[in-house]
Amino acid sequence: MQLPYRLSLVMEKLSHASLADIGRSISRFPRMPPSLTAPPSLSSVEMVTFLFPEVEVAAAEACRLEFLRDDRFFAAVNEKMIEKRRRHVQYPVWGEFLYMTVRFLKPRIVVETGVFDGVSSAIILCALEENAEGELLSIDLPARETIVGSTSSMPDTTLPPHCDPGWVVPEYLRGRYNLELGDSKELLPSLLSRYPKIDGFFHDSLHTFEHMYFEYATAWPHLSDGGLLLSDDIFWSRALYKFCKETGKQYVRSGDFGAVRK
Repeated sequence: MQLPYRLSLVMEKLSHASLADIGRSISRFPRMPPSLTAPPSLSSVEMVTFLFPEVEVAAAEACRLEFLRDDRFFAAVNEKMIEKRRRHVQYPVWGEFLYMTVRFLKPRIVVETGVFDGVSSAIILCALEENAEGELLSIDLPARETIVGSTSSMPDTTLPPHCDPGWVVPEYLRGRYNLELGDSKELLPSLLSRYPKIDGFFHDSLHTFEHMYFEYATAWPHLSDGGLLLSDDIFWSRALYKFCKETGKQYVRSGDFGAVRK
């Protein structure tokens, strides 16, 4: 079968193009799904050793196991989760990575947007407690009802009755925890004016392109050199791809969780 003339020209060009040329061509399509231009998915150890080249694989693996062996933490979180959700907490690979990142970064200030039950908050706080330093500043718009573009694709789309965001955080970790309730478009600039230098920023709130890009761009100037920008659900839009392209930074990912170091 003979190909249409225009298509044959495209195929001819592709046959002589390098993989890098093809990748650049794909990235220019504005509606191309972001997953098609993403780097390969890595393990938590691979992500940490990429972002922290000074950390050896054995040390990263030891840190991962440190988290998995923290019986006190898992028991405290699951006690609350079973009571309200009737199930154990599910910890994806990025949960390990989040703990390991905080342990190796040793941040003084971490800012988080999007809290919901507080599983991510609890992991960050667990690592800060092990570091014996640092503070978590969180912002959340309470999901009393389903929030389209945020909680709408989650197994549980609303907070449990009579529960505030972060309810699953164990009591022994709350000394390093500060939570503000409201829209991050209003609260994030105000918070960063009070804390002009932060070491880590974690986006997990509204996953529209406009909102994700706003948060990345707002937090980035306040990140210390070597600080980390983390984001969940990076394939909901092309915001992280666009942001990294503009800043000249390369991100790594595990599934749809991304990280970039300043």
